[in-house]
This record gives sequence, C-alpha cells and structure tokens, in this order.
Amino acid sequence: MTMTTFRMPEDTSTAGRHSEQIDEVLAGTPLRSPGIDDVARSTAELADVPVVGELAASAGVVDDVVALARLRHVIDAEISRRVYAADNADAWSTTARSTLQDRAHWSGSAADAMAVAARFVPDHPDLMSLWQRGRVSLDAVAAIARATRGLPHREVGQLVNALLPSLPTLSMRHLRIALARAVDLLRPEDGAEREQRDYDSRYLVFSDCHGNTLLQGQLPGVDGAALQAALTALAESLRVEGDSLTKGQRQADALMALVNRAAAHGDLPATTSGLPVAATITVGISEADRIASWSRRAGVSLRDAAAAGQRPAGLGEAPTSSATLGDAAVRFALCSGTWTGVIVDDRAHLAGPIAAALATTATAPLAVGRRTRLATPAQRTALALRDGGCVICNRPPAECQTHHVVPWSAGGSTDLENLALLCWAHHRAVDLNRWTLTRRDRGSPGRYWSVTPTPRHLWRSRIA
Repeated sequence: MTMTTFRMPEDTSTAGRHSEQIDEVLAGTPLRSPGIDDVARSTAELADVPVVGELAASAGVVDDVVALARLRHVIDAEISRRVYAADNADAWSTTARSTLQDRAHWSGSAADAMAVAARFVPDHPDLMSLWQRGRVSLDAVAAIARATRGLPHREVGQLVNALLPSLPTLSMRHLRIALARAVDLLRPEDGAEREQRDYDSRYLVFSDCHGNTLLQGQLPGVDGAALQAALTALAESLRVEGDSLTKGQRQADALMALVNRAAAHGDLPATTSGLPVAATITVGISEADRIASWSRRAGVSLRDAAAAGQRPAGLGEAPTSSATLGDAAVRFALCSGTWTGVIVDDRAHLAGPIAAALATTATAPLAVGRRTRLATPAQRTALALRDGGCVICNRPPAECQTHHVVPWSAGGSTDLENLALLCWAHHRAVDLNRWTLTRRDRGSPGRYWSVTPTPRHLWRSRIA
C-alpha cells in the first residue's frame, strides 16, 4: 500500500512562531550561508511534531531519538568542515574553542573536541564520510585524533583504516581501549614514558567543606584498579537488605572499613608523639553532659554565640573541620575505641554524668580516652565468639568495634550484656539511630542481639 503525505499550509500564528525561533537561533550571524536557513527552518518545524499520545507509547519515539542523534552527528561533521575552513583562512577573532563557548554556549570539553577533530579529519576522508553519514560521533573522532597524536602520518592512516569497519559498533570505552592498545604496540617507548608520568602525577588531598571532608586525587591505572576492587568487594559485603544505600554511600562505608581494618590490626605506624594513630575530637564537659542526657541545646544570643565561638573546649569539634560535630557523631566518638575523645573541663562545678565519670578517673588537665570504657581483650574474645562479627553485616570480628548498646556516656556499663560488635559503617549507622539493637530473651535460640531497621522519621537529627 502506498502512503501519500500532504503538507498543510502553515497558519499565520505557527509561521510567526517559527520565524521568531529562527531569528533567535540565527541572531548575530548575518554572513551565514543560505543553506543554514533551511536547516534552521526544518528544526523549527520539528518542534511541532507531537511526541505524546500513541507515538510516545510505541517504538516510533525511540526511532525518533536515534534518528535525531545521528542527525546531530551529521551537523557536527558539517561544523567541523567550517571550523577547518576558518582555521585555514585565519578567520577567528579569538579561537574556535572560545567562539564555540562564547557565542554558541558549548562546554569547554565539547569545544576542545571539535577543534581537535576539525584539524584531524580532513586527512582521513573515509572517516569523514562515516561522520557525515551519522555513523560516528564527535567524541569518537576526537578520541582517535588525541590517541594518535605524535604518531607518523602513515601509521595514523593505517590505524584509522584498520578501525573503520568496526568503528560504528564500538562503544567509546572499547574504542579508547583499542586505541590505547594499538598505540602501545606501535610506540612501546611512549607507554613506558606515560607510565612514569602517571605515577608521578598521583596525589590525594583532603579539604574541609562545611563539616564534610572532600577527597580529590588520581592514581595510576593499576593502583586505582586495586583500590576499586577492594572497595567494591567490601561495599558488597556491607550490603544489608533494606538499608536503601546508594552505590556511592556503600563505597564511602567501604573506604572507612579499610581504615578501620588497618587501625584494628595495629598496622598503622605511631604518630610523632608516639601514640597510636587516632582521630581526635574535643568537647567541653557541659556539652558532653548535654549530649549524654539527650537534651536540646539551649538558645543563646548572637553576642554570646560569637563569644563562645572564640573560646576553646566548647562544642564537639574535629581538628580537620571548621564545623561542629552533631550529637550522634560525638556519641560515636565517645563509644568507639578507634576514636580518642578528649574531654576538656570547661566549667568549675561538675555535676553531669560525664563529669561524674571523670571524677573516678585519674586527674589530669585533659582526660584522653578513658580506657575504662573500652572492652578488655578477654571481652573482645568473648564477643567474637558470641556475635561472630558485626551483628548487622557479619564483617569479621577483627574489623569490628565494641558498641555500648546503652551509651557509656549515659551510664551504660562495659559488660558483655551491654556490648555488641559493629563494623565502622554500621557503628555509625546505629549511633544515628538507623538500626536498633534489642537483646533477645535469655535462652532464645539464634543470635544474642535482634537487629531491626529504624523508620526514617525516627532517625536522630543533628539536634537531639
């Protein structure tokens, strides 16, 4: 059956809208080629094609997406031809990159890719033909150009010709892999130099951002692969049904599990003071007492807040951050043996639970890590036998910390019936009330602790 398509005359309002759209797209380009107007007119008319109703529910809309994406490749190819011509004519007032960014609102990476591709593709007409037929993308052409930079022209041509048959079917990832392997085979000395450069460029830095620690860095390929493999395996082992964590959150928990494993095994070297490596928080006794009693912080005036902010030993703080710690973080630090809490006397009369506990401790200007709160080696052995590891995710005992189910700061005892093994990630989660531990009835079969997720609306906020 033959189908005939009739084009209805545009009504006045539609034609006017198209004209305004075309004028806006073409503004500031009075010397453009006449054919550009036809392209602009076609794209303006395309905006009136419906993409709702039956069309959206069929495969037709998917075909539309694919066809338009290929047309984008075709337009990119035509842009590259004109960028090359402008380069040869020295027609830029600045550069192709700047012009595309400033006047066409391209990103810097896209403008760079176009500049690189436009210089490369004229020497490879078969590659240009694929591009003009929508079979390869700007990203692919730019990747080939960058990967082959520095190779003799003859070798570049041979490599491009060898890739052409499979190029339309290669993903960008596989294209980059194929290019890297080919270049390494053609120029093995470049691979050795690159390996040295990659190793010398490794770095990892930390910065504070509103109470969070930002990590930024890069590692050579093999080092990065080793880190990813370790984090991926640990992240998967921390997975618990119903935790609703994202991949990024699991990776963050896995990184801290690695840190905790090294600390738990005693593999970290001593600090310059000769003490074991430990992160330190400071908190005033009055603030520690408030947190231990689960009280809300009283409001203060702006003047009092400004004055208190300049005094040491007040709110819970970590030395690497300019922000104060939340109550749950302070409770975690007071409970965990990996962190050494430093409690500073910031008032003359001590009456709260933290102050009372300090009164039974050997006097000192600073009470650093009250060892009476830590489980003894014998208790750790018993916990390992009883709990078998983290009571939530089953990480091995060596990677776990002892958690006071009734907080030590609230009078909880360091006895087996009040202790549970938790990995770093789930110790933090329990202190944020994401999970609840309840002791099962004596003589009940199964595990000592019953673990249940806490409904989200009952999670502890920053203010207790």
